[in-house]
Amino acid sequence: TRSLQNVDCDLALVAGVNAMVSPAMSVAYGITGMTSTSGRCHAFDLAADGLVRGEGCGAVVLKRMDDVYADNNKIHAVVRGVAVAANGASASFMAPNGTAQEKVLRSALKDAGIQARGLSYYESACVGSDLGDPIEMRALAKAHADRGLSSPPLIIGGVKANIGHLEAASGMAGLIKAILVLKHRQAPPNGALNELNPRILKALTGFSAHFPRSLEPLTPSGDGAPLVAGVSSFGAHGTIAHAIVEEPPRALARETENYSKDD
Repeated sequence: TRSLQNVDCDLALVAGVNAMVSPAMSVAYGITGMTSTSGRCHAFDLAADGLVRGEGCGAVVLKRMDDVYADNNKIHAVVRGVAVAANGASASFMAPNGTAQEKVLRSALKDAGIQARGLSYYESACVGSDLGDPIEMRALAKAHADRGLSSPPLIIGGVKANIGHLEAASGMAGLIKAILVLKHRQAPPNGALNELNPRILKALTGFSAHFPRSLEPLTPSGDGAPLVAGVSSFGAHGTIAHAIVEEPPRALARETENYSKDD
């Protein structure tokens, strides 16, 4: 996005790929207790017992809005803001740096020029860790401190419960899911979610949040306001990132829908 803003390029292809998952690495993950013994990612759930590795790939094409209009392109979402940082020091591989996560969430909101209560949906990076998931939720609550219990609940989801942890492609998977959530204006149920982890409930004390267990409509922050989603991708002991994406202007979205039907 920065290269597009700085006119270093006119089009950017952003992709993530994780293919041919190494059995040796899977064994190493299992020995260290990182992977789920049940073979299922229980993100947000009391039964969370580790991650499940997955394979996949995804790509999106980014262009400046002026060029999108000029070229009559299809559009699925607008990138409002992004932030990238380093995770920094952590207690362990499965215990991310909550302070760093909070800062990158705040930075993305600032870059987008919106307040936290303007978000309708949050796509988390939660992997199904009894320790790491609550840390991320605590960082979310702190970064979105202006969203008290009187605010409409922020709907929270996690694609890893459906397709596993795509590692290098996990951020792209989350982004594509968030775009589809905005497009359909509905949030799908969280997979394998039966009972919320008490640590997550504690981390979200005083914060208005909801974890759907069935298909639910999204609600804009105000009359005529667009739907906005936040997407997190937090690498262990490495790069952490957060993006704010918004549904396209309604007129342009209708043009896109009609164009797609004819294509």
